[in-house]
Amino acid sequence: MSTNTNACQDSEWELVRPHITRLYYDQSKPLREVRRIIHEKYNFDATPRMYKYRLQKWGLEKKFREKEVVQMALLKKQRDATGKQTKFIFRGRPVQWELVERYLYRRPDLQTKIKAGMLSMGDAIPDLVCRSPSPEPVLHVSNTLQYSDELLRLLRGYYESTFRAHTISSRSSADLATTTDIGSSIRCYRKLDQARAMILTKRMGFGFRILNRSLDDLRESMKNQDATLVFYLCDIASAFDQRHQELASTVNRHVCDLLLTTFGDAHPLVLLLRRLVRLSDDDRYHVIATVLEAVVDAFKQINGDNRTVERLKCHYFLLLDSMGLRDTNTRASFPVMDSTSIDAVSVAYLARLADRLSLRGHYEEADLELDMVFDWLQNPECRRETCWADLQLHYYHLRAHGSFLRGQFDEGKIWLKKVVEHSNQYFPDV
Repeated sequence: MSTNTNACQDSEWELVRPHITRLYYDQSKPLREVRRIIHEKYNFDATPRMYKYRLQKWGLEKKFREKEVVQMALLKKQRDATGKQTKFIFRGRPVQWELVERYLYRRPDLQTKIKAGMLSMGDAIPDLVCRSPSPEPVLHVSNTLQYSDELLRLLRGYYESTFRAHTISSRSSADLATTTDIGSSIRCYRKLDQARAMILTKRMGFGFRILNRSLDDLRESMKNQDATLVFYLCDIASAFDQRHQELASTVNRHVCDLLLTTFGDAHPLVLLLRRLVRLSDDDRYHVIATVLEAVVDAFKQINGDNRTVERLKCHYFLLLDSMGLRDTNTRASFPVMDSTSIDAVSVAYLARLADRLSLRGHYEEADLELDMVFDWLQNPECRRETCWADLQLHYYHLRAHGSFLRGQFDEGKIWLKKVVEHSNQYFPDV
């Protein structure tokens, strides 16, 4: 092949075109590195200007124009509001959404205009296709169980590699329980619970907006790699049943994309969620129960019976109860908490327990849990917690919900008014 940069013929370019496409577009390598690899492997030389001309001719440019970014961002915003998952094809190739996000990050002025609704979609771009991803076929549980041992080994390996380092270091187990930003996890569940309630009562527009914000908080939890991350993933995977099958599939695919972007396609959490997405509801619930029980056991072996294990047990219990895999004696079998050191995470779990008790008609027991939540919320030191406003809002929601369930509508309206007032003060954008 020619090494003279002035003598590269069309036929020579066609020979290296697949390799350039793979390196530059599929693997996102910079042009300088692509040129070096192509030269070393195929003895092919061309100037950067020649490469750029060919990349443009082949439709392999990574950089988008402003109008293309605006069109995609507005389309995605419009579809997100209705709960639709979005996939873009540009010049015959799938768009890597992180490239669009990177463009907007470098253009905060453009990002502000899009969020404020100051821009409108222009004429259709011929090379741009927007559609929903095709759903994966449902996987029968027998096909999943043959991989369950491998999956459990991967999850144990993930917890070993991610969290054993904390015990080897000078940090104590108590430190481990507080090193990550628990606020994002608490906000994630509070918004997920609110979104689910809105969607189930047909308030779709509001529900989808809250759901999208819940997934934004989930993204932060992924970065922090909190010990309970796998539990929150299972929360989301089981949030919507067969009554909202399309929505459940859309949400799960979106979360899977977030995991993929954050961790890569070989990460145990990505493999887990991919399997869960393809199961029927009943099969999904039983696989979740098996996996989470193994996670709790694995974490016991890594860190002993510490505060983090207590939290994992609580989350495990509440997930099983919400999936109908627990008996009716909810409070008696709830993991014992250390009442002398109740913190924000403990309060979040007590609030969720109160919700489960109310739904079962155990109102007096629910009130006892909410009284503990109230005591924590009234503590001046606790009001400094970053997630205090979220927990206070959740408390008002639960009081209102419990009142309506008992038929105490006047009292429920009083609590509902507190929900509105608190939201206006602390969450004016909702």
